[in-house]
Amino acid sequence: MDTPAAEMKLSNISVKFTEETLDEIIRNAGGKRCLGWKFPETNFTKGDAYLSELYRIQLTGEPTEPGKEPFVVNVVVKTIPKNVGRRNTFRSADFFRNEANFYNVVLKELYRFQDSRKPKNPFRDINGCYVAFTDGVNDFVAMEDLGQYGYKTASRAEGVGLEECQRCMRSLGRFHALSLAMKEQEPDRFHEIAHQHVEETYYSARLKYWYNNFLKVQIEIARDAMAHEYPGTALERTMEKFFDCDLYDRMVYLTTTRNQNSVINHGDCWMPNFMFHDSTPAMRMIDFQLARYSSPVLDISFFLYSCTSQALRDAHYQELLDAYYGGLAEMLRDLGSDPDVIFPYTELQKELKQYARFGVGMGIESIPFSLLDESEVPDLDKITGDEAVPIEKIWILRPLKNQAGRLRLTDMFRHATDMGYLD
Repeated sequence: MDTPAAEMKLSNISVKFTEETLDEIIRNAGGKRCLGWKFPETNFTKGDAYLSELYRIQLTGEPTEPGKEPFVVNVVVKTIPKNVGRRNTFRSADFFRNEANFYNVVLKELYRFQDSRKPKNPFRDINGCYVAFTDGVNDFVAMEDLGQYGYKTASRAEGVGLEECQRCMRSLGRFHALSLAMKEQEPDRFHEIAHQHVEETYYSARLKYWYNNFLKVQIEIARDAMAHEYPGTALERTMEKFFDCDLYDRMVYLTTTRNQNSVINHGDCWMPNFMFHDSTPAMRMIDFQLARYSSPVLDISFFLYSCTSQALRDAHYQELLDAYYGGLAEMLRDLGSDPDVIFPYTELQKELKQYARFGVGMGIESIPFSLLDESEVPDLDKITGDEAVPIEKIWILRPLKNQAGRLRLTDMFRHATDMGYLD
C-alpha cells in the first residue's frame, strides 16, 4: 500500500485486475473502452479497512458517441489482502465472495425488480459497483469513488446528529422494502437469491472456532466498563444475565432465524459504512461483506446501538424508528405493495422485541473499535507465514480508558433494558 503512485502497476492491485478490467469498468460507466489510467497521489490509512486493501485509480474513457470528449471515471478498488497469513486469519475469501455475490447477483436482482415496478422515487443509496471478481486469491471489488462527489464518512468516535441518523434509518427502511416487496411479488426468485447468493459470514456454527475467543475479550471489556460506571446495580445484573449464555450461539440463533419479515440486510451498520454528502441530504451505504438474510431489526439495532448516543436515543428514539418505518412504507407503496398488509408497524414492534438484542451483541465489538485511535490499529501485514493466527491476538481490544467511552458501552444496555429488549 505504500508503493509510490509512479511505480504502481495494475498487478499491484490484483493479477486479475487487467486492462480488460479497465475496459469493463468504462463500459459499465457508459463508455466504449479505456483510453488511459493513473493512480492518484492519495492514500488510505490502515484503519480504513480491516478485511481488505484499498486503492484509488482514475480512468479515462472513450465515449460511445463519436465526437464526444473523453470522460473520467474515478474508482476505489477493494482487494483481498496479498499477505496470505492475514488473508487466512480474517477469512477474507468468505467476505469477498459474499460481497461479490451481493453486487453481481443480489443487488442487480433487487434493482431489476425495482425498475420493473417503475417507482417514482427509486432506491439508489448504495455505491455503484463496476466490477466484482472473486476466486479466493485475487479477489477485488471496483466501485465508484464517492469522494469525488463530495461524500465523506462521519467520525467513528464522535458519531453523527439526529438529522444524519434519520437519513440512515430512512435509507435502511427503503433498502429493506425492496426485499419485502420482491418477496411478495416474485417469491420464487427472491428466495432463490436470498438462499443461494447470501451467506452468513460472522455468526454461524461453523465459525465459532474463529470468533468465540475474541467475543470473550469483548465481554470482559463490557464487564470492566460496567464495573466502573454502574457497580452493584440492577443494570450490572441485567448485563450479567445477558452474558449468562453462550453468547455466540445466541447470536447465531438471531442471525439464522427467519420468518415472513426477513430481508436482505446490509449486515455491518456501523458509522464508517455510511457516507454523507457535504452539501445535500444525500447519503450512501458502502461495504456489503457482511450482507445477510435475516430480520430487518438486525440492521436497525446494530445501527442504533453502534452509531447513536444515549442522549440522542433518550430524546429521539421514536423519531428514528418513525424515519425507518416511514421510508419502508413509502417505498413499499411505490413498488406496488401495501405496508399495512406485508409489514405493518406492529410487526416491526414484534421484531424489535425478539431481535434487538442483536445490536447489543454487536455493540460490544463495534463501540470499542470505534474508539480506537489510529495508533492503536494493528499493522495487519506484519502477520508472518501462511497460517491463520487467532484473531484475538491480532485485533487487540483493551478496557476503555475514559468515562465517555465506558458510558457509551454501558448505556447501550440501559436503553435496551428500558425498552424491554433484554427481557
